[in-house]
Amino acid sequence: MGEAEDFVKKMQQRHLAALYEKDYPAAVLMLSRICRHAENRERLSENHEKMLNQIRMASKRFAPEPKSPQSEAFREILGRLNRTVHHHVKRSSCRMRHTCLGEWEESLGLSRNQQDLLYKTVINFQLTIGCSNFCRRCNEWALPKVRACFSFEAVNTMLHRMAAARENGHISLYGASDPLDWEEGDKTILDIVEAAGALPLECSLLTKLPRGRQSLLKELVRRHADLAVSVTSRNKKRVRAVEQEMEIPISRQHDLDELLIPAGLDEDFTSVKPSITDSYGSEITPDGAYLVVPTFTSALYPFGHDKIPVTPETDFFPVKKSGREALLVDYFKPLEGYGLDGGKRHKKRLLDVQAASILLDNGSYALTPPGMRSMKEYLSIFQDKARCQRKTMVPLVIKKLKQQHLAAQSSTASPAEEQETCQRKIQAYLDLCDPEKCLAGKLYALSFFLETVHGYAQTHPDAMKIIVFLLKDEIRNQRGNPVAALDKSSPAALFSDTTLDSFDVFRYMLVHIITGSIPTDRILSFTRSYPAVYDPIGDWFIHRA
Repeated sequence: MGEAEDFVKKMQQRHLAALYEKDYPAAVLMLSRICRHAENRERLSENHEKMLNQIRMASKRFAPEPKSPQSEAFREILGRLNRTVHHHVKRSSCRMRHTCLGEWEESLGLSRNQQDLLYKTVINFQLTIGCSNFCRRCNEWALPKVRACFSFEAVNTMLHRMAAARENGHISLYGASDPLDWEEGDKTILDIVEAAGALPLECSLLTKLPRGRQSLLKELVRRHADLAVSVTSRNKKRVRAVEQEMEIPISRQHDLDELLIPAGLDEDFTSVKPSITDSYGSEITPDGAYLVVPTFTSALYPFGHDKIPVTPETDFFPVKKSGREALLVDYFKPLEGYGLDGGKRHKKRLLDVQAASILLDNGSYALTPPGMRSMKEYLSIFQDKARCQRKTMVPLVIKKLKQQHLAAQSSTASPAEEQETCQRKIQAYLDLCDPEKCLAGKLYALSFFLETVHGYAQTHPDAMKIIVFLLKDEIRNQRGNPVAALDKSSPAALFSDTTLDSFDVFRYMLVHIITGSIPTDRILSFTRSYPAVYDPIGDWFIHRA
């Protein structure tokens, strides 16, 4: 993230925290600094402008009452910010800016190894900045009006590099944009689809069918392109007209009200909602490149994911996973990815966005779509019932593991390495069937989570204020939690008590960590007694040597 975006992100959190606490003098100060910063910028990056739009939306919804002493100053500054953003939109959209490959690579400053890993993990290849539709419910907060795009030469070269990267056979040609908006001279999205079709690379399109682009959609349908139309109240008639003319049904998305996930201009900045991203990997846009990690949709992450800028310091690229594969990723475990040497490894610690996800996951089934495991479900694997069920399946599991690792040498690992991996997986499974070792596994897991959250709370004060506001109902309800009567017990004793739900105890501790009502030394004593690390082979948490 550039210094400008980093500054705005910090000010955005401080401003929102001040609004939540009704500290309007501080909110006016933050808004004033943000406004001056935007006024002094020659150009706003895409993410920079998106954050400004989120700030404007939150400011409008949490503005001080008209009779408040700060009301006049707050509204005057907000008006200035609105005019500044509108000025940038008008100036940046008056002429299309084409980004060539050399310019893009120079701005990123990545090594060849980093570029190779980026192309290997791309999930979204966003061709343009800005969107001609600017839908009210855009999950990506797409900017109004098309301002910039990659040149055809850049797109073609990047497609070849993605196709050459192993393990990346499919990408999406969209993001906070509409692929049918892309053009350069007489070239259109049809030329890009044709170029991709000559490569071992599948490309999918999602379009809102911009006005005047019906002929492009028709040709894409005739070519059997992998596409879908995101239907809104604005484009239903256009889509229906194309279907009737061609007498061919077109794949649709978001065609029912219940499928429209509130986001963008619908974000309420007061609740936590399911993630609106189902992919791990990287994203390329004309403004740069980002690592994409899903999280819950909230004021802390209005996109439903975190975009971590790829910079010359980036040394870890998450393994690309999308769709059902991504749902199977446990967000509370260290991610698997590639190091700069190209080898796969797991991070030792969680990313900040993962720590925030743990805090926001209150166990509600409404937050986790089918196939995604919540923290509450994960902790249930340590219950006696689950342990006894595993024990009955020992012979079958051992047989399957041996078939997977020993029967056929399909991986690049040596026979000795496969043998060791198989034995470690078998031992981890057997340990989870043993009462004492299963309990120890639970304590190590909870120690890992508490250590992560405690560290996050110490280093992200503004984010914590936002989280406290988002969890205000849970915090209020914790006053009657029966665990409160056991405050003098150690965390280990509480987590070992089979009459208590470990997830409820965990949430109770989290709430009191973030509100400061549980002494830090009790938590740190527990995490020191159970120093934990994630074992990716056994897929559980063990003692950290």
